[in-house]
Amino acid sequence: MKFGKISIIFAVASTFFFIFSVLSLSASDDPYTQTYVIIIDNEISGTETVTEERDKSGAVIYTSEHDLIVIDGQSKNRIAFSTRMVFSRGAKNLQSYVCWYKTGQNGNSGDSYDVTIKDGRISRALTRSGKSMEVSTPFTQNMVIVDFNVYYQYEYLVRRYDRKKRGTQVFSNFIPVIGNDIPLKVTLLGDEKLRFDENDGKIVEVSRYRIESADINTATLFVDKNNRLALLENPAQDLKVIRKDLMPE
Repeated sequence: MKFGKISIIFAVASTFFFIFSVLSLSASDDPYTQTYVIIIDNEISGTETVTEERDKSGAVIYTSEHDLIVIDGQSKNRIAFSTRMVFSRGAKNLQSYVCWYKTGQNGNSGDSYDVTIKDGRISRALTRSGKSMEVSTPFTQNMVIVDFNVYYQYEYLVRRYDRKKRGTQVFSNFIPVIGNDIPLKVTLLGDEKLRFDENDGKIVEVSRYRIESADINTATLFVDKNNRLALLENPAQDLKVIRKDLMPE
């Protein structure tokens, strides 16, 4: 199956075509569930399914399940893992993030890491091959977590971007598996209409962002008017991530 039908049909001139709000990520207290299709080298390689809900205190909780096939030479390796990310009321302040890797056909738990933010510090406990390793560093105001192979977190990243200031805004992206942060640049490129299927005319109003990681990895991110991820493209990795309901038929 090939995926060459996505095209930008025109750009919108208005700077503020969409009104974004932290509270707009969920119109109600009902859980929101979405699935993303992961395409590598123009072939479907896996999925990410995420659920967003609020607890009684108003905290916003994301849980996700990931299943991905990675081709390395002549071999294919399956990566399956789960995550849980918790934000304070209003979905603005990150409180914790946990990732559990699963291995083997039976889905047994493998490695994991647990990240907590408390008293101005971010701490990570990594469990690998039964051994635990911990790091702790100051949690700065511009620090975020956009993890490897976890795509719903781009929605959280875009909510941190200040559209009034525009331009390129730099965040410190804490990578749990390495226990350190790297620069992450976010630039709003404009508002557009994106056609996802040439046959049925599926068109979505989006904002387009350039995402640059440590000046060596550049991706293009498209989000809809509710800041929901619609499409992520990373040519250097031959990667596309498309929301399932927008997949070309």
